[in-house]
Amino acid sequence: MPIMLKIQWDLKEGREADFRANQEALCTVMYDHPGVICYHVDYPAQGVSQWTEIYATNEAFKAHLANEKGKTPLGACIDASAKITCRCWGDPDAGSKEILAGFGATYHETAKNAFALNPSADKDSLV
Repeated sequence: MPIMLKIQWDLKEGREADFRANQEALCTVMYDHPGVICYHVDYPAQGVSQWTEIYATNEAFKAHLANEKGKTPLGACIDASAKITCRCWGDPDAGSKEILAGFGATYHETAKNAFALNPSADKDSLV
């Protein structure tokens, strides 16, 4: 089963520009990992960023977090944050849960048959 994360970053006063620059750099790291299905970031209020991340597998999640190109921008995002709230859906294995513990992840149930990756997904499809 895939893993979906919804993360809210409450930023330290005066750190939003630094956070945004590092968030942009971090998002590009997903291109190294085809199993990273989605990264969505928005800024619903000043000093708040919300992310939705979808990973096809635990291996894709762990590889993405282990990527050396992402470690510096992720560390900077963490440093710029006063509070991180991470909610997780799916079936993270022990290794993924160990990583997620660093973000204070909480785990939630998904409605039956409501979280699936389309095995026929094609990014170039016109239909």
